[in-house]
Amino acid sequence: MASLSESHQLMQYISDAIGTIREPQELFRTLTDKLRLIFEFDSAVIITFDRDRHYVNVFFEMLRFEVPDSIQRKKRPVAGSWIEPHLGDSGVSVLAIEDAIDRYPSDFPVPRMLYDIGMRQVVLSPLRSGGKVIGFLNFVSKQLKNWSEDEKELLATLSFPIAVAVSNAAAYEELRQREAQTAMQLAVNNALLTIKDRNRMMQAVCEQINKLVPCAFVGIRVFGEDGKPRVFDNYMRDSEERFSPASAAILHDALGFGVTMKESFSLISLPGVYSGDDFTRLCGNFRLVDLVREKFGICSVIVVRLWDIAGSSAGLIISDTGRSFGEEDLTTVNLIVPQLSLALQNFLAFEKIDELLQKLEGEKIYLAEEIKAAHNFEEIIGQSDALMKVLRRVSQVAPTDATVLVEGETGTGKELIARALHNLSSRRERMLVKVNCAALPASLIETELFGHEKGSFTGATERRAGKFELANGGTIFLDEIGELPLELQAKMLRVLQEKELERIGGKQVIPVDVRVITATNRNLEKEVADGKFREDLYFRLNAFPITLPPLRERREDIPMLVRHFVDKFSREFGKTPLPVRETDMLELQARNWKGNIRELAHSIEQAVILSEGATLDFSSVPMPQAGFPAERRVELATLEDFDLQVRAMERGLILDALGRAGGRVSGKGGAAELLRINPKTLYSRIDKLGIRKNYG
Repeated sequence: MASLSESHQLMQYISDAIGTIREPQELFRTLTDKLRLIFEFDSAVIITFDRDRHYVNVFFEMLRFEVPDSIQRKKRPVAGSWIEPHLGDSGVSVLAIEDAIDRYPSDFPVPRMLYDIGMRQVVLSPLRSGGKVIGFLNFVSKQLKNWSEDEKELLATLSFPIAVAVSNAAAYEELRQREAQTAMQLAVNNALLTIKDRNRMMQAVCEQINKLVPCAFVGIRVFGEDGKPRVFDNYMRDSEERFSPASAAILHDALGFGVTMKESFSLISLPGVYSGDDFTRLCGNFRLVDLVREKFGICSVIVVRLWDIAGSSAGLIISDTGRSFGEEDLTTVNLIVPQLSLALQNFLAFEKIDELLQKLEGEKIYLAEEIKAAHNFEEIIGQSDALMKVLRRVSQVAPTDATVLVEGETGTGKELIARALHNLSSRRERMLVKVNCAALPASLIETELFGHEKGSFTGATERRAGKFELANGGTIFLDEIGELPLELQAKMLRVLQEKELERIGGKQVIPVDVRVITATNRNLEKEVADGKFREDLYFRLNAFPITLPPLRERREDIPMLVRHFVDKFSREFGKTPLPVRETDMLELQARNWKGNIRELAHSIEQAVILSEGATLDFSSVPMPQAGFPAERRVELATLEDFDLQVRAMERGLILDALGRAGGRVSGKGGAAELLRINPKTLYSRIDKLGIRKNYG
């Protein structure tokens, strides 16, 4: 026991130290060293209470033993601890640790921990300030020592200036913390108000959070009413304390996109601090958190709910590898929740407005292009059995959302069938967007189909929505699908399977609801066999094939098509529709039309432009050869069909002979000699068939 003079000297020393040493940890280390000159103890701890005296927190510790990892340094409830019975004590209390082990439940593991490492006694000296106990000065010893009343009284006396120092330090720390929090709020507000790019804004927010709540990772999660992610941004801290965007690919690869999204959605609905056993339980409940712990060494998580409004949910996930978060960290983060929530909602609203504006602009441009485009025909013309079979299949599949592959030669009307499929479907009020895969350079097809983000490549000066986004809710028609580069076919398959896409340079998954119709004049089965087309994509596209017959297999439709095109082009050119002579109609029916309806339309268009007489004049219109190759022979159903074919073949033979004879009918080398008939007979047949005198 120190003498009275020594006690007075110690009091003076403590007072001087409190007045001169500004750094709290240095001050209390100095005070503890001096107290050891008078009192016997091994370690010292100063604990304080929160404002409501509900929780105990370690304010200062000078330990000569190692605290096991199983004991978390965190706020603990006063209730149920060995501090609770002594809140009203005016003097020093001495406790035997062994007696406390069975008295306190496992929720308060400190007595057992101290006993297991060889500690046997705890001395509690209340620290009073402003008339109430603000904490305790605790001595921990290996030996059970008898404390005299004089020693207890001296410790109580010395505890008074220490309580003043603790109170001052706590007030200073609270002031410093408030100033830091205010500075953080101002910095976050500044970032939210001045930075227009969402990624840069969130990076600035992460760096401000890290200054007060050191962390290794910050994640932003926003889910729409459909439960699908609208924002799934991740930011990792580097060695220079800066945050940069991080990919979630490792999560998607390990767990699958669906599981990652589902668990993320569930996680933000459980706000709170997860450290120690709570974090372990969280890992047991969420494979996502357990994977992050395994891959990145995360040991603690803070989950903050940003909003849950009208089905939309948003949350902030903060984690670290080197420290356990406490309730004070959650309180600090909550300071910026109102500003961050408002800013994010504004960003999302502006992004949605921008997306809608771009979609409207895209629709405007697309519709303007459609108006300018000259369609070869405006409606399906014909009554042949071959055409009726096609239209029956169209009417069967149109009301569904099945993917349709339209096959046929060039010019058979594949786009027209696609329009019919769209117009007969429930999507007819939305857009039918056409993309000709053969008309775009390979380098542009991806951005044309899937869009791109601003800055994703040289020349990408603004965000652009692709044709799939433009067609959302409607139909997309991919003409010449066989021309799609092999490297893009996998991305196309994902859109068909998952109904979602990512723009070039983007990280956001965009859901799309699009009915897909494709067309090709290639043999895709052969392309698959040659390794030029993905087999899995072919099977997806070929869910419901429709094969269009060439014009030579529906010759009975040619007169109707001819009359349709004559009327159409006459209106366009401001001319009176002219009749077509029967002999010319027979000749038109006899042609092979390798370009099919498109080639026929072009021939009629030229005839309308060039004709000046009473009937349509085809004399200056180059047309394909007549004839019926064996493999393309038309099935004859009536004698009229037979007569039509005979007359067409006769006309073709005569024209061919005249061509070889240079237009001469009689004489040596003339057409009559080549055909081995009398010249007079040939002249008669030429007149009957309406072959013109120039024989061209």
